[in-house]
Amino acid sequence: MSHVFTVIFCISVICITGHVAASANEQGIADTPFAQEYREFHQHEDNSSANDTRAIAVDGDNIVWTATAAGIYRLNKTGVWQNMLESRNAGPAFAAAADANGDVWFGAWNGLYSSNRTGALNKVADVNEPISAIAFCDAQAVAMGPYGLWLCERGRWTKHTGPWANTANAIVCEGDGTFWAATGHGAFQFRGAEIMRHLYDEAALLTNDLKGVAIAPDGAMWLGGFGGLDVYEKGRRKQSYSPREGLPHSDVRRIAFHPDGTLWACTALGVARLKNGAWSLRHSLRWLPSVDVRDVAFDAQGAAWVATARGVAVIKRRMMTLAEKAEHYYRILLERKVRDPWIVGISRLMKQGDVSTSLHEDEDNDGQYTNLYLAMEAFRYQVTGDPEALARARKAAETMELFQTVTGTTGFIARTIVPPEWAAPDTPNPHRLHDRNRTYTERQIADIHTRDPRMKPVEERWRATADGKWLWKGDTSSDEICGHFFGYYIFHEFVAQTEQEKQRVAELARRVMDYIIEGGYVLRDTDGTATRWGVWSPEMLLGNGDWYAERRINATELLCFLKTTAHLTGDEKYEREYRRLMDEYGYLELARAPKPTNPAERTCIDSELLALVFPALLGVETNPVIREAYLQGLHQWFGQVEKDYSPFFNFTCGAYGVKDFGLEKCVAFLRDAPLDLIYWTVDNRQREDVTLVRYPELYGWQTDRLLPASERYVMRWDKNPYDAVNGFDGYCESTGVYWLLPYWMGRYYGFIEAPESQ
Repeated sequence: MSHVFTVIFCISVICITGHVAASANEQGIADTPFAQEYREFHQHEDNSSANDTRAIAVDGDNIVWTATAAGIYRLNKTGVWQNMLESRNAGPAFAAAADANGDVWFGAWNGLYSSNRTGALNKVADVNEPISAIAFCDAQAVAMGPYGLWLCERGRWTKHTGPWANTANAIVCEGDGTFWAATGHGAFQFRGAEIMRHLYDEAALLTNDLKGVAIAPDGAMWLGGFGGLDVYEKGRRKQSYSPREGLPHSDVRRIAFHPDGTLWACTALGVARLKNGAWSLRHSLRWLPSVDVRDVAFDAQGAAWVATARGVAVIKRRMMTLAEKAEHYYRILLERKVRDPWIVGISRLMKQGDVSTSLHEDEDNDGQYTNLYLAMEAFRYQVTGDPEALARARKAAETMELFQTVTGTTGFIARTIVPPEWAAPDTPNPHRLHDRNRTYTERQIADIHTRDPRMKPVEERWRATADGKWLWKGDTSSDEICGHFFGYYIFHEFVAQTEQEKQRVAELARRVMDYIIEGGYVLRDTDGTATRWGVWSPEMLLGNGDWYAERRINATELLCFLKTTAHLTGDEKYEREYRRLMDEYGYLELARAPKPTNPAERTCIDSELLALVFPALLGVETNPVIREAYLQGLHQWFGQVEKDYSPFFNFTCGAYGVKDFGLEKCVAFLRDAPLDLIYWTVDNRQREDVTLVRYPELYGWQTDRLLPASERYVMRWDKNPYDAVNGFDGYCESTGVYWLLPYWMGRYYGFIEAPESQ
């Protein structure tokens, strides 16, 4: 983008739309490269016991080896696991460790094995009993198992027995010729076969059921087990870590230190990491085949190879900028998320986690989310001047007009449209056509209305167009209308290049607005009655107690619809209706505090809808008294969502007058968000570093603090970021617009700077 375009553009931000540039609020964040984590799985497809991985190591040639319930395996260069044990030695293996030469040693059911750089595996002749832990000291090798201690000096292994516990799980060597063994009955310090010290009671350890031990880069010894972690420095306990100190789960297994100094603790709920005093957690199928983690090893590039009960994951890092991340998501969107005629929506993965099996699927909010996509392309066009962004925004706008005309009415809007073959019984995606047409008995209706008098039992949701080209879905909601008017406003202000384009979108807004007005400020379906959620009339909002929770936000929505239409068309009748609702029914007063705060009424859907209506209200309204009311409403909403650090919500608030909107933490969300867009189910209910609460919403368990983006399910801004569990088990994939829209908004408003390469 040229400097001239930038200057003209930044001036237009304030003059045309009333936005506030970043310089008036917070300094823009530089788009410097950051470490983006992602994962790959390496599993045995035909042998579940081989996936039961107990230990893992990387040899001097950067080859990964595993000790599994089925034996010892090596990952070859084609990514295939190779069984390294002869059939006569087949059986479980328990331990793996690399020596100073880069050879990997294994403890198995029938003794010790060593690899060499040729890939061969050799059995140690002297050791013929189970070995559960191995370590290599300066001048000797150490192995332990249920029947004793083995020491190797000058190539000769000798067995020792003694009063120590034989439940050895891990061994680590110190630099003074001693080594420590973590056992099921405490930690034993050895010099040779002599016990030097035994840490056992509660004064010495959080737990004596120890599973892991490691030496930190600073020389401190870390011990882990069922209870947490203890840190010893110069022979004295320096610190302990339990969930009270932020450890995500207290069932600690192996522990290891990454070359960069980060602690990796293998737990029963994934891998917990401690770096610079802050904990992070990698769990769920987003990161691991199983949360039952047994071991971790690091390769020459710093990638972490994680052994779990269901196979191996490698967690890698790549340096990238936010701009590069945006390109990554955008490629996914264009490849898998756009369906005819230009609807942008989630897709179904017919095989869990396999994006090659992605098939399109309808959703109730296809119109709303396609309008969010339209807005993303609009901001992208304004920032980059890319003609493809302009062309695609126009395609989305044409499709949104089709959502109206396809209904055959003067102004009703379809929820979505699909080709008729989606209704066929042999459709390859059986989840298509959500809410198929059905009938209700009087008894069913009575049962429904007893629980919710507002519920509308709709028998015909899907209707065919006269030409048979489309099926369209009715019972359209207020969410959809908010999305469409948001799209009309954005298209008119940021996309339309000609008066003809502006007139076209203005007439579309007029048709929809007239339809709502003529319906008595409800959205009447083709059956002549209001849809389930399309209600904005004073009679219902102010005169029906069942609509109490929605009265403030729905009043704000209607003011937005009218003001947007007045602005686009220039027709005074919409301004008159706008003022009448304020003067006669107090709609402006309701807009001063539009966000419900009662946990029984609060939803994140409301917040998303407010993000759709405030841009037009504050971007168009010039009356200082009315603007002040809207600014009060904006701040009331922001007060409810500020600490969620949603870049969509907070950037919207920052663009229209909120000064301290948490820019750095919003950008941190954009950086930390997962690189894949699959809706993995992320269950944080077993975490011990959070408390489950019924707040800020009453319904459903939530965490008492906001977890990082990488430790939650892929966000949608109508969902609760505090949900303790959410997701689709890896069978759906996001469009990525949840991320792309705030990113390009951030670029547009100057909250995020362009990378240096641009």
